[in-house]
Amino acid sequence: MKNAIFVILLISFNLANAQKMTVSLNDVAQKVKESNFTVLENAQRVYQAKETINFSKRNLLPRLNFWSVLKLPFDWLSAVDIVQDIAPFLVPNNWFRLSQNKLFFLAQKEQYRALWANEVMTAKLLYLNTLRDRDFLNILKIQESQVDELLSIVKSRVILGGERAQILKFFEIRKLEIQDDIRSMSTILFEEKKALSMFMGIPSELDLELVSIKLPKLEDLDEISFDTFVFRALDNAPEINQYEYIKSSLRYVRKEAYFSFLGASSTSRSSGVFNNIPIQDGLGFGMGSSLRIAGSESRILDINIKATKEVIKKNLYNLVNNYNSYLNNIEGQNNRYIYSQENFKLIKGQLILGSSIDPLEVLKSIESVFDSSISLTNYKYEAVTTMEKIKRSIFNDDYSKKESKLDLLIKGRN
Repeated sequence: MKNAIFVILLISFNLANAQKMTVSLNDVAQKVKESNFTVLENAQRVYQAKETINFSKRNLLPRLNFWSVLKLPFDWLSAVDIVQDIAPFLVPNNWFRLSQNKLFFLAQKEQYRALWANEVMTAKLLYLNTLRDRDFLNILKIQESQVDELLSIVKSRVILGGERAQILKFFEIRKLEIQDDIRSMSTILFEEKKALSMFMGIPSELDLELVSIKLPKLEDLDEISFDTFVFRALDNAPEINQYEYIKSSLRYVRKEAYFSFLGASSTSRSSGVFNNIPIQDGLGFGMGSSLRIAGSESRILDINIKATKEVIKKNLYNLVNNYNSYLNNIEGQNNRYIYSQENFKLIKGQLILGSSIDPLEVLKSIESVFDSSISLTNYKYEAVTTMEKIKRSIFNDDYSKKESKLDLLIKGRN
């Protein structure tokens, strides 16, 4: 019987351990690239764009349309209709559409690069925010222990008749309030870890154990400059590169308009970007309008490129300014924490010695310790998250590593 109980306990223990998964900040990027549902879906979109290029290439080869061939014995004039079937490579617009699809594929790859970078950054920021909330929870528990300590002192004084009973109730109420704050923060932590599991494509049944990071000593860091990052941010921005590829494809739309008298392309575009530009099929008088609309599309893309550059620069300016502000004000936060700790110890000492102290003043000293601890921790995490956003802007660190999921998909290995 004892052996059976031991086996059951051992199995239960192993099952409990199997439900946990330890994850570090370094694991987040790779997990997102491999398992994030949004990234996987968009990888399939890019794969489809690649296959559209292959389809366009094969469409240039002769093919047999059975019904077109049946028309030949009855009407030799219909032979012109089967040029697209017998010799599609003779239709210039088929070649232009192929070139467009190649550029659309490159544009979609840039879009995919931006998407997985954003997903990686969001997941890493969520990881850091979960660690920060976990630290906040620990600070709340410290505050609870401080109230407990004072509560025991007040109890002794009430028993000895040196303190009123309502003061004891005052501290007990505050302890219950802190316990409810702990419950709320624990719930937030649970939800954040489940959201992180979703980002990383990890089954919800697993309980994530997050490895702590070493927070920097901000007083030892140097300020950063906008000029150090701006050119890298603009050169590496997939949002800008995407527009550049789309704009390059416009020249083939113009060529389609010029050669429309030789027939329209039988291949569809891999993107609906220029479906609003009408291309006539055969001789007509619509070419001028097609060219003017294409020119207008080019100007729209130039506007989008310029606007995107300004958005990137604005965000980078704000990130650099925020980061430097944390460094410049960290000394004040350190002093605030030290003074609040000293004040709490002073008041606690007076309370132990039997001095008559207003309970509100005691609780205010505890709140001061709590607020300063939260603020100091928040400063350090904000500096880390700000630098993470800068890394995303310039595609450094995890964002510079090659994303292999799409390459494997295109090569047919996944």
